[in-house]
Amino acid sequence: MTGEAAAPASNPATIGAQNPLFTIVDSLLDSARVIETWRRRHKSSMQGARVESRILRDLGISEAQRFIEVNKPFWEK
Repeated sequence: MTGEAAAPASNPATIGAQNPLFTIVDSLLDSARVIETWRRRHKSSMQGARVESRILRDLGISEAQRFIEVNKPFWEK
């Protein structure tokens, strides 16, 4: 033994975990995914609000069920 410190591992997973920039980027990507999910839910809800009553009946969905779904906050769907 020479008393030298061991070289840090060059594993990309450990390098990323130690770099605060990677943590910030991961948080931003997670936030972007959540916002995209909310956007898709809102769009789907607005489309559901425009479906004709006869089509809802064909699908076995009542007006009351549609009302409940359309009026749910997009983050709770």
